[in-house]
Amino acid sequence: MSALRGRSPWVWVVGALLVFWLIWAPMTSDTTDLRRYSQVIVSVLAVLGVNLATGYGGMISLGHGVFVAVGAFATAYFVDDMSMPWVLAIVLGTLVAGVSGTIVGLPALRIRGIHLALVTLGLAIVFQPLAKRFPSLSGGVSGRAVEARFDAPSWFGDTRYADAVWRYIWCLVVVVVAIAITWNLVNSRAGRAIRAMRDNDTAAAIYGVDLVRTRVATFMVSASLAGLGGAMQIVLVPFTSQETYTVQESLVIYATAVIGGLGTIWGSVVGVALREIVSFVGTQLSEVGRSEEHT
Repeated sequence: MSALRGRSPWVWVVGALLVFWLIWAPMTSDTTDLRRYSQVIVSVLAVLGVNLATGYGGMISLGHGVFVAVGAFATAYFVDDMSMPWVLAIVLGTLVAGVSGTIVGLPALRIRGIHLALVTLGLAIVFQPLAKRFPSLSGGVSGRAVEARFDAPSWFGDTRYADAVWRYIWCLVVVVVAIAITWNLVNSRAGRAIRAMRDNDTAAAIYGVDLVRTRVATFMVSASLAGLGGAMQIVLVPFTSQETYTVQESLVIYATAVIGGLGTIWGSVVGVALREIVSFVGTQLSEVGRSEEHT
């Protein structure tokens, strides 16, 4: 509660408006709009992962779209090919992304700053052609459809809209829980070690911070958050393709984290909100321009 004291009134106003929108959306939207809103909510997870790695850990990552893809591909494999329950498939998909983040995070032990950024950017560049060589996971060039469906239980309803609301609720709960866990992490002893490593790794090591374990663990958790975002995308759209996870997607995730504010949990939410607002305004202006051309 102490973290909430002294906040600007605008924080409470924006928070209240956000809560109102989250409650209002499923009651006034159709199935298509509700799925789009769910995708916006889920996109917070990847941005949150970048914020943890870069904003708190000081490790610039321009390739987090890769971890989103790994989480999506792994979840699709577990739920379809292995016939696992959705919850277990999502958990395992998140863990696979975390393991991949651990492997990618190993270079962070020796390089940092712009050099680490270039390494992660290179990973995002080679990911698409590499994913095509594993069609059993990525679906190859054409992608793969997921036959399993994350439908609402019978007591919730048996309509398409009921299924959309059910997925929306799940996405919202998962994101809220992920934010709460990340919040507790960065405000814990481990979080203080992460920030100390970011500010001055030499001083942190002198005071007993294990730099190797802290860097790798930070990147692992960061990748897990992004992978969870990919897993939830499969819940919303039962199809995955390497064409979705381009270099541009990784750069957009990083830019969103920067716009929202690095080093603050709520900056991830703000960044996604600002991105969607700018996208909406741009779409409206584009439509106005096209209508003027036809008149």
